[in-house]
Amino acid sequence: MMHWFISTFTYLITTATPMLHTYGLWALVGILFIENLGIVFAPGEAVIVTAGFLAAKGVFPIWLVIPLGILAAVLGGYVAYALGARYGHKGLLRYGHHVWIKPSMVDRVHHFFHRFGAPVVAIGRFIVPLRQLQGYIAGSAEMGFPVFAIWSAVGGILWVCAWSGGAYMLAAQIPA
Repeated sequence: MMHWFISTFTYLITTATPMLHTYGLWALVGILFIENLGIVFAPGEAVIVTAGFLAAKGVFPIWLVIPLGILAAVLGGYVAYALGARYGHKGLLRYGHHVWIKPSMVDRVHHFFHRFGAPVVAIGRFIVPLRQLQGYIAGSAEMGFPVFAIWSAVGGILWVCAWSGGAYMLAAQIPA
Protein backbone atom coordinates (compact mmCIF):
# COMPACT_ATOMS: atom_id res chain seq x y z
CA MET A 1 0.00 0.00 0.00
CA MET A 2 2.76 2.44 0.92
CA HIS A 3 4.66 1.61 -2.29
CA TRP A 4 1.52 2.39 -4.33
CA PHE A 5 1.07 5.70 -2.49
CA ILE A 6 4.69 6.77 -2.98
CA SER A 7 4.72 5.79 -6.66
CA THR A 8 1.41 7.59 -7.29
CA PHE A 9 2.62 10.68 -5.44
CA THR A 10 5.86 10.65 -7.43
CA TYR A 11 3.99 10.25 -10.72
CA LEU A 12 1.69 13.19 -9.93
CA ILE A 13 4.62 15.44 -9.10
CA THR A 14 6.74 14.50 -12.11
CA THR A 15 3.74 14.97 -14.42
CA ALA A 16 2.76 18.45 -13.25
CA THR A 17 6.11 19.98 -12.26
CA PRO A 18 7.14 21.13 -15.75
CA MET A 19 3.76 22.77 -16.27
CA LEU A 20 3.93 24.63 -12.96
CA HIS A 21 7.55 25.67 -13.51
CA THR A 22 6.65 27.04 -16.95
CA TYR A 23 3.34 28.76 -16.17
CA GLY A 24 3.49 29.20 -12.41
CA LEU A 25 0.33 29.58 -10.40
CA TRP A 26 -1.58 30.48 -13.57
CA ALA A 27 -1.39 26.78 -14.46
CA LEU A 28 -2.83 25.88 -11.06
CA VAL A 29 -5.73 28.30 -11.45
CA GLY A 30 -6.44 27.42 -15.08
CA ILE A 31 -6.32 23.66 -14.68
CA LEU A 32 -8.38 23.58 -11.49
CA PHE A 33 -10.95 25.88 -13.08
CA ILE A 34 -11.35 23.82 -16.26
CA GLU A 35 -11.33 20.53 -14.34
CA ASN A 36 -14.15 21.73 -12.08
CA LEU A 37 -15.89 23.20 -15.12
CA GLY A 38 -16.25 19.62 -16.32
CA ILE A 39 -13.15 18.70 -18.31
CA VAL A 40 -12.79 15.19 -16.94
CA PHE A 41 -9.23 14.59 -18.15
CA ALA A 42 -7.70 17.80 -16.77
CA PRO A 43 -4.97 16.86 -14.25
CA GLY A 44 -6.37 18.76 -11.26
CA GLU A 45 -5.13 16.41 -8.56
CA ALA A 46 -1.67 16.26 -10.08
CA VAL A 47 -1.45 20.05 -10.18
CA ILE A 48 -2.74 20.68 -6.66
CA VAL A 49 -0.49 17.99 -5.15
CA THR A 50 2.52 19.33 -7.05
CA ALA A 51 1.77 22.93 -6.09
CA GLY A 52 1.69 21.90 -2.42
CA PHE A 53 4.91 19.96 -2.82
CA LEU A 54 6.65 22.85 -4.60
CA ALA A 55 5.38 25.27 -1.95
CA ALA A 56 7.15 23.19 0.69
CA LYS A 57 10.33 23.45 -1.37
CA GLY A 58 10.04 27.25 -1.57
CA VAL A 59 8.91 27.56 -5.21
CA PHE A 60 5.46 28.98 -4.38
CA PRO A 61 4.07 30.48 -1.18
CA ILE A 62 1.53 28.09 0.35
CA TRP A 63 -0.54 31.09 1.43
CA LEU A 64 -1.19 31.70 -2.31
CA VAL A 65 -1.51 28.08 -3.44
CA ILE A 66 -4.40 27.24 -1.13
CA PRO A 67 -6.67 30.27 -1.70
CA LEU A 68 -6.03 30.32 -5.47
CA GLY A 69 -6.75 26.59 -5.66
CA ILE A 70 -9.97 27.00 -3.69
CA LEU A 71 -11.07 29.98 -5.79
CA ALA A 72 -10.42 28.20 -9.10
CA ALA A 73 -12.10 24.95 -8.04
CA VAL A 74 -15.17 26.65 -6.60
CA LEU A 75 -15.65 29.10 -9.48
CA GLY A 76 -15.29 26.30 -12.03
CA GLY A 77 -18.03 24.38 -10.22
CA TYR A 78 -20.26 27.46 -10.16
CA VAL A 79 -19.94 27.97 -13.91
CA ALA A 80 -20.70 24.28 -14.49
CA TYR A 81 -23.77 24.63 -12.26
CA ALA A 82 -24.99 27.62 -14.28
CA LEU A 83 -24.58 25.69 -17.53
CA GLY A 84 -26.32 22.65 -16.07
CA ALA A 85 -29.17 24.77 -14.73
CA ARG A 86 -29.58 26.56 -18.06
CA TYR A 87 -29.25 23.64 -20.48
CA GLY A 88 -28.93 20.40 -18.55
CA HIS A 89 -32.38 19.16 -17.59
CA LYS A 90 -34.09 20.06 -20.88
CA GLY A 91 -31.07 18.96 -22.88
CA LEU A 92 -30.90 15.58 -21.17
CA LEU A 93 -34.59 14.96 -21.74
CA ARG A 94 -34.34 16.04 -25.39
CA TYR A 95 -30.96 14.60 -26.43
CA GLY A 96 -30.12 12.07 -23.73
CA HIS A 97 -31.28 9.13 -25.81
CA HIS A 98 -28.26 9.72 -28.08
CA VAL A 99 -25.97 8.73 -25.19
CA TRP A 100 -28.27 6.10 -23.63
CA ILE A 101 -29.77 8.39 -20.99
CA LYS A 102 -33.45 7.70 -20.47
CA PRO A 103 -35.96 10.16 -18.97
CA SER A 104 -36.39 7.80 -16.01
CA MET A 105 -32.65 8.11 -15.28
CA VAL A 106 -32.90 11.89 -15.36
CA ASP A 107 -35.83 11.74 -12.94
CA ARG A 108 -33.93 9.43 -10.55
CA VAL A 109 -30.91 11.76 -10.47
CA HIS A 110 -33.21 14.74 -9.98
CA HIS A 111 -34.86 13.04 -7.00
CA PHE A 112 -31.51 11.86 -5.61
CA PHE A 113 -30.03 15.37 -5.67
CA HIS A 114 -33.07 16.85 -3.99
CA ARG A 115 -32.74 14.29 -1.22
CA PHE A 116 -28.96 13.91 -0.77
CA GLY A 117 -27.46 16.74 -2.83
CA ALA A 118 -25.58 18.70 -0.17
CA PRO A 119 -23.35 15.89 1.13
CA VAL A 120 -22.89 14.51 -2.39
CA VAL A 121 -21.59 17.90 -3.57
CA ALA A 122 -19.18 18.24 -0.63
CA ILE A 123 -17.88 14.66 -0.64
CA GLY A 124 -18.02 14.47 -4.43
CA ARG A 125 -14.94 16.71 -4.64
CA PHE A 126 -12.88 13.67 -3.69
CA ILE A 127 -14.40 11.33 -6.30
CA VAL A 128 -13.36 11.34 -9.96
CA PRO A 129 -15.40 12.03 -12.20
CA LEU A 130 -18.04 13.32 -9.79
CA ARG A 131 -15.80 16.30 -8.95
CA GLN A 132 -15.72 17.33 -12.58
CA LEU A 133 -19.40 16.73 -13.29
CA GLN A 134 -21.15 17.66 -10.05
CA GLY A 135 -21.86 21.24 -11.10
CA TYR A 136 -23.63 20.11 -14.25
CA ILE A 137 -25.49 17.37 -12.41
CA ALA A 138 -26.61 19.65 -9.56
CA GLY A 139 -27.67 22.38 -11.99
CA SER A 140 -29.57 20.03 -14.27
CA ALA A 141 -31.19 18.35 -11.24
CA GLU A 142 -32.46 21.80 -10.25
CA MET A 143 -30.70 21.77 -6.90
CA GLY A 144 -31.00 25.25 -5.41
CA PHE A 145 -27.95 27.41 -6.10
CA PRO A 146 -27.52 28.69 -2.51
CA VAL A 147 -27.29 25.13 -1.19
CA PHE A 148 -24.99 24.11 -4.04
CA ALA A 149 -22.80 27.19 -3.57
CA ILE A 150 -22.27 26.56 0.14
CA TRP A 151 -21.59 22.82 -0.11
CA SER A 152 -19.48 23.17 -3.23
CA ALA A 153 -17.33 25.75 -1.43
CA VAL A 154 -17.05 23.51 1.65
CA GLY A 155 -16.03 20.58 -0.54
CA GLY A 156 -13.59 22.74 -2.50
CA ILE A 157 -11.94 24.01 0.65
CA LEU A 158 -11.59 20.50 2.07
CA TRP A 159 -10.32 19.06 -1.22
CA VAL A 160 -7.69 21.75 -1.87
CA CYS A 161 -6.52 21.78 1.75
CA ALA A 162 -6.32 18.00 1.90
CA TRP A 163 -4.30 17.58 -1.29
CA SER A 164 -2.10 20.67 -1.25
CA GLY A 165 -1.73 20.75 2.53
CA GLY A 166 -1.02 17.03 2.67
CA ALA A 167 1.61 17.32 -0.06
CA TYR A 168 3.08 20.37 1.66
CA MET A 169 3.43 18.56 4.99
CA LEU A 170 4.77 15.40 3.38
CA ALA A 171 7.30 17.31 1.26
CA ALA A 172 8.52 19.18 4.32
CA GLN A 173 9.66 15.80 5.67
CA ILE A 174 11.73 15.05 2.55
CA PRO A 175 15.26 16.44 2.59
CA ALA A 176 16.17 18.85 -0.22
